Amino acid sequence: MEKPVKGKIKKFDFFWTFYQVLLVFFFSIFWPFFIQKIKKGLKQRLGFLNESINRARDEKLIWAHAASVGEVVALGNLIRAIKKECPDYNFVISTLTSTGQAMARKVIPDARAFIYFPLDFSCIVGRVLDTIKPKLFIITETELWPNFIREAKKRTIPIMVANGRISTGSFRKYKMVKFLMRRVLENIDLFIMQSRIDAERIILLGANSSTVTVTGNLKFDVGTDILLRPANSNLGSNRLIFVAGSTHRGEEETILDVYEEIRKSYPHIVLILAPRHVQRVSEVEKLLSSRNFKFRRRSELSSPFQGNNLKQIILLDTIGELTHFYALARIVFVGGSMVPVGGHNILEPASLGKGVLFGPYMDNFEEIAQSFISKGAGRVVSNREELLNSILKLLSNPEELEKMGRTALEIVKAHKGAAEKSAILAKNLLKKNGVNSILFFLGKGEKN
Repeated sequence: MEKPVKGKIKKFDFFWTFYQVLLVFFFSIFWPFFIQKIKKGLKQRLGFLNESINRARDEKLIWAHAASVGEVVALGNLIRAIKKECPDYNFVISTLTSTGQAMARKVIPDARAFIYFPLDFSCIVGRVLDTIKPKLFIITETELWPNFIREAKKRTIPIMVANGRISTGSFRKYKMVKFLMRRVLENIDLFIMQSRIDAERIILLGANSSTVTVTGNLKFDVGTDILLRPANSNLGSNRLIFVAGSTHRGEEETILDVYEEIRKSYPHIVLILAPRHVQRVSEVEKLLSSRNFKFRRRSELSSPFQGNNLKQIILLDTIGELTHFYALARIVFVGGSMVPVGGHNILEPASLGKGVLFGPYMDNFEEIAQSFISKGAGRVVSNREELLNSILKLLSNPEELEKMGRTALEIVKAHKGAAEKSAILAKNLLKKNGVNSILFFLGKGEKN
């Protein structure tokens, strides 16, 4: 086998020694917890890839690592855009979670292989890099694994951040270890950030300003083909549906209180309740049972709606269907925003012409949320009373609800194009370095 080319890299004596010690310390102390969290796909996480990777190792590959379900969906658009610019490349997708991988298999079905991202130990990531032999490493948002980045740099692999974002909270934390952040950031060749604020923050943390550019948010490119694939249902356009998507603990109780009140005026309203994490479905199920709500799991239904007299809550326990239900909704609330989680993607329902309700904790989407609020495409609801009042007012004023939806769609259309711009930059980086393969790395954890 051809020996990987080794590039020059600065010696980060203190930083890398400190990081290795810290990594080993935390893993040795918390290994029972880590093993429990990563037991699925453990062999791949330790660097032993499956046979499908070995068969593809000599192909032109793009390795895409997705942070979460939301990132997989959004970056599916970027993958398609890169495929248009570089049609002879194939894709390897890695994720940290099983739910992320399940979504990846749905939205990127023609990928060459799907794997779990390796643990960030030099010996492990080095083995994986030498197996796949990538030539361009694309990181989304701020998924920065120091050893992986360093090992990629050693192999002269260009590294690019796509859809880069630094939230207010993350920026405060990163500033506390700025001297460490700078050592990682200087190994990255190109930062494609979501906004001017994100660009300013990454520069303040140590990125070279000449390597930073802004193209917008990839998530604005979501939803262009969703309307062509509506959820399989016997649902008529006159059905009144309230979708509460990506909810967290502490929000379901509020949603159920509000739903109970709304049914007094609109007895045929259907609630689609979609917890952010599928593993919480049993917990939410117990909550529904304790309050004597009639409900069915989506997986128990042959079609989303059975019969015109359905008066049950549908508990969404499947992967990849939430956007379809957004398309059917009259009222949409996006969770992770009434509790201090940072909010989730409001662009999916907006791209389907839906006005959006969300809570005050939208740190992950602060610029987008402010844009929606200022233009009347979204409303902040801080508590039970505000959510109830907003829904009742909108239901009694369909013209206002329709206007919110039109404005939301206009905002999304006005900001589209980040995927195409990022794909061109990726292609240019490939040409600049004269490479023949891409490592496309998307992100970590279930945040959006």
